[in-house]
Amino acid sequence: MSPGATTQQVLALPSMGLPVPSLIPEDIDMPAILADVRDDGVAAPADQVEGLRAVVADAEADGHDVSFVVIERPIKFEFYRDVATEVQSEVGGTVIVLGPQSVGSSSPYFSRVQQEEATDNLTLTNPPLAARQMWDQMNEPSLNWTVISLALIVVVVVGAALARLRSSRRSRSGDGADAPDAGSSASSSAAGSSAAGSGTTDLSRDLP
Repeated sequence: MSPGATTQQVLALPSMGLPVPSLIPEDIDMPAILADVRDDGVAAPADQVEGLRAVVADAEADGHDVSFVVIERPIKFEFYRDVATEVQSEVGGTVIVLGPQSVGSSSPYFSRVQQEEATDNLTLTNPPLAARQMWDQMNEPSLNWTVISLALIVVVVVGAALARLRSSRRSRSGDGADAPDAGSSASSSAAGSSAAGSGTTDLSRDLP
């Protein structure tokens, strides 16, 4: 490997131990967002706060800690998750960030798959409704594919064992049915021989 290639690869590695600069746009007031979230779990325009607080309260009643942030202007979709991650690192719990055209979230309690699946078909034009929709979807019972896979394997193995057992029984039944036929053939042969012998004896008696 040439020295130049080695240098390029080393420079491409992330700096170890150094803070990663935030990509969040400067016009998003993170201190104000954090202050609002710490206050009541919601950082949003005044007309949306009540609806979002209702979702926060329902989540708390179920033993969950969730916060909502609403960003009114369009931003790059990756910024939503950046905002959620930064807020979550400060306040904990699950953080969901809603915007006009996208949504981002960060949570130590829900898998990334659950979070991503919960973003489908949200009414983003109505943030309180979108918050309710996403939270409800995140809390829906999820399929445990590991258990399902193991169950399918067991079904296949049991099915194969039953099929083999039935095949073995049929084979034994076939062998048992062939045995009487062989005996009958032997009896028929013996009877034929006896009849032939009797015929010979009768002929010898008729001779002068």
